[in-house]
Amino acid sequence: MIQEVDAIINPASGNGRTRRVWPSVAARLRARGITVREHLTSAPGDASRLARDAVLGGAREILVAGGDGTLNEVVNGLFDDGRPLAPDVVLSVVPCGTGRDFSRSLGIRNTDHALTILTDGKVYSVDVGRITYQEDGATHDRYFLNVADVGLGAETAALLNRSSKALGPFLAYFLGAARTILTFRGHVARVVVDGETIFHGPIGMVVLANGRYHAGGMDMAPMASLTDGLFEVLVLREVPRRVLLGSLLPRVYRGRHIGHAAVLHRSGREVVVEAEGTLLFECDGEQPGATDIRAVVLPRSLRVRAANDLSVPVARTSRR
Repeated sequence: MIQEVDAIINPASGNGRTRRVWPSVAARLRARGITVREHLTSAPGDASRLARDAVLGGAREILVAGGDGTLNEVVNGLFDDGRPLAPDVVLSVVPCGTGRDFSRSLGIRNTDHALTILTDGKVYSVDVGRITYQEDGATHDRYFLNVADVGLGAETAALLNRSSKALGPFLAYFLGAARTILTFRGHVARVVVDGETIFHGPIGMVVLANGRYHAGGMDMAPMASLTDGLFEVLVLREVPRRVLLGSLLPRVYRGRHIGHAAVLHRSGREVVVEAEGTLLFECDGEQPGATDIRAVVLPRSLRVRAANDLSVPVARTSRR
């Protein structure tokens, strides 16, 4: 039975939804006899710092109240040089933000369900992605739990981070993607998976999926597993805008884009993307930098609570 938890709370996430629901969540946790230490964010980067300080101070139960971006910051506070600061830390998620894609993969339906999982859910060790990139002459790392991508998706994330998400996750992401498609200009890029060049040419997007869902409910990688030590790598070749808007974008929400002539799919442990020009990349909705990047899987390096049985193998029939 959990006796105490350190909660990293982003009051602004979900267009302020977290600020509205958190007092009730905290009261219900305390009513169950759980000591809650609250850590509220007020600026970008706070969640990473607060998580790191909590773990270095001895915390072993971390709860994240917010969206995927808040969760991403917390995960980046829990790792250093490719290793977890404390391997016995357990992460729980109360999905309150706009992007709740990682919680979908965990099988967490809503706030009420999240509280049940916190006390009754099983703990699984899941994979974490690590991206290395250059900026201002220095090498940086960024960790992610769910999905990273280069190109079109990253441009959409940058647009959404400058915009209101009051319309909710589906419309915010759908309209943001449509707007970005109308103005996006891709570049020639080389995509290397486990040492093999799988594509070299004009690209629209490269997706590195650890989790299944992306961008407010897109079924981006139906075959993805959080525990298999692999990325699902999807390369979107450059195609006309009418194909993206009229064919591919609607298909992604149903997971029917796999096998489309414009989509190349591979699985691997290490991915390198080198572009002739600058392509932004994003991780779990956060947009930290641009190409070139190298991404590796850190197998089963973070413990999380989930409703779904993450130990069950995912069907491989759709892998190409």
